[in-house]
Amino acid sequence: MPSFLQAVFLSGLTALAVPILIHLFFRLKTKRVELGTLRFLRIVLEENARRRKVMRWFLLALRMALVALLAMLFARPYFTSAATGSDKELVVVLIDRSATMQLKGEQGRLIDQAVAEAQDLIDRAGRGARVEVAFFDHQVHPLRNPETDPEARAELPRLAAPQELWGATNYGAAFGWARDILIKSTAVSRQLHLFTDLQQSGLNWTEVEPLPAGTEAHLHDLGRAVVNNLAVTEVRVPRTWIRPDESTRLQAALLHGGSFAQQEVSVVVEIGRAPTAALTTGAAEKTTETATDFSKLVGRITLRERVKLEPGATVLLDFDLPELEAGLWRGRVFIEHEDDLPFDNERYFAISAAPPYRVLVASGQQAGNPLLSETYFLEAVLRLAPPGEMYAASPFAPDAVSLDGGGRLPTLDDYDAVILADVAGLSHDELSRLSSFVKAGGGLLVFTGELVTPATGDAFRAAGLDAGTIGEPRCARDLPWRLSRWDEKHPIFQPMSDPQHGDLRRWKFSTCTPIEPAADAQVLAEFSSGLPAILERQVGEGRVLWVTTSCGRRWGDWNLSRMYLPTIHQLLGYEVGLAQGGRVRSQLVDAGEPEAGAAAVAVTSGDLPGIRQFPRFAAVTNVSPRESETERCSQQDFEDRFAVQFLDETGTADAGAEAAPAGVEFQQDELWPWVACGLLCVLLLEGFVGNRTTA
Repeated sequence: MPSFLQAVFLSGLTALAVPILIHLFFRLKTKRVELGTLRFLRIVLEENARRRKVMRWFLLALRMALVALLAMLFARPYFTSAATGSDKELVVVLIDRSATMQLKGEQGRLIDQAVAEAQDLIDRAGRGARVEVAFFDHQVHPLRNPETDPEARAELPRLAAPQELWGATNYGAAFGWARDILIKSTAVSRQLHLFTDLQQSGLNWTEVEPLPAGTEAHLHDLGRAVVNNLAVTEVRVPRTWIRPDESTRLQAALLHGGSFAQQEVSVVVEIGRAPTAALTTGAAEKTTETATDFSKLVGRITLRERVKLEPGATVLLDFDLPELEAGLWRGRVFIEHEDDLPFDNERYFAISAAPPYRVLVASGQQAGNPLLSETYFLEAVLRLAPPGEMYAASPFAPDAVSLDGGGRLPTLDDYDAVILADVAGLSHDELSRLSSFVKAGGGLLVFTGELVTPATGDAFRAAGLDAGTIGEPRCARDLPWRLSRWDEKHPIFQPMSDPQHGDLRRWKFSTCTPIEPAADAQVLAEFSSGLPAILERQVGEGRVLWVTTSCGRRWGDWNLSRMYLPTIHQLLGYEVGLAQGGRVRSQLVDAGEPEAGAAAVAVTSGDLPGIRQFPRFAAVTNVSPRESETERCSQQDFEDRFAVQFLDETGTADAGAEAAPAGVEFQQDELWPWVACGLLCVLLLEGFVGNRTTA
């Protein structure tokens, strides 16, 4: 049956009397006059009078419908049959499970106390009550409702407190979830119960709309007024990737959240080399084990320093690390001090001591003059040094090989990526080895050229390394082609999306190889002619990038631009993982899901702090430093922030509390769009009938 969110506007239906009064007041009055033998005229007038009478009543009905629809539009009707929930009582329970809820109170951990009180609340709810329960930290973790999910009938009766708490507080996400539940319900009584420690850092998150009118909000404050907490909030490593036998340094940030000064606090840096092979090739064994046991590390190094901490102060400490041998070095900074919240007393970091990424550059054409070689500029930007030399800061170490005149690809086991520049005629064995290399996680970057023909595309397609159907090279006629569109959100183009870093549209190209993209290929950039310029295709654990133009000077002038170097580094860096963070990637527990196109999904594979090793990188996960800020907010601050009014233990609102604005909630099953359409149709029909009827 229909119901209304703003039933007070139904009083506007009294305005239905207005069109009735107007109709009666302006009703046509006739006077009978005898005009002789006008028999036929009399018949016509009587027929017209009957027609006008019907039209006037129809016009009156339309005008009354206009007033009624206008009143219903403001009253906002909706179908209660489509709404979810019980018609008697709805109880929504939010339980804070952020890291600070492991603080110990009079009855054990705060989370255990919250779960016990919430369980008592659920047990006291009536049999006809609908109960929705959710734990929350940086995101909401709802429990399934046995009324809507028959398989969850044994889940809600007994709640269990999580054993490990690592997330940060986000009240906005919790209130947004609760509001969606409350606003859909047609229950007579709607209650919201929040169990939390009122951590102030949780207020500065997502904006949410106020709770629907008529909701009884109850706050269960479990927090402690004074918390003694020392925390390592940040570990800064200038370079997480260094060359073997190179030294570096790190900086640790310490926060004192207690009330009394600490004179001698021992801060320890512990670092050691992982016993597994360094992450330099795709052949490394994949593991997702979280490393927190530092006793198994090789070549352990321990640094220690004592510091004095004042209440509320943040101190930065610098530590110089010695030369590190090749390998992945796992480390942590921790405080040797007992406090109320031990979860933030240590913080993890990692440093990769490894040589540059080895890149095989294969050219299909061999020029007599090295300056005219197809890969001359390509090798130069990878070395960042003259031929035969290598710049120490370059992330790539290229090895050039010519496939002209019967040359073959060498063994690919020691390489991280392969570049093919105008290469055609690879044998079946070479393509098979190249396909296995990419499927195992290697990167393949292909530049087209004069030798790349449809026949070449057939060979690559048979090996599963194509990005689509290759056509014959196409030349620009009147004006050169330029890049007209590229995916600015893709890791390749993100650093170059700012025009002040350079304009990719300035490049000019005279020829390209048209490629009709495959169904599973993604076009990353296009020429002004509409032809694809860069395509990407995932192949097993690796990926293939096709650039449909030459990497040299034959088909364009882009290698003469200052944007050529960063573009090549971004293309190849995306292949080996540099664009996603490199060999060591850091994130927080509450960082959320990675952006589309970022190959860092493995970083979020676990919600526990620690260091996880993967074939080509290590993932370092730490607790959000926001949870180390134990300052509490007042109930009034919370109410002002979320426009909510909590009831006290007697069931009445606190004096002076500002009530949430009523009538602004949105009901998903509202019928106002249909009422508005009906109102518009009736208005048009009224105008049509009114122009043809004498009022």
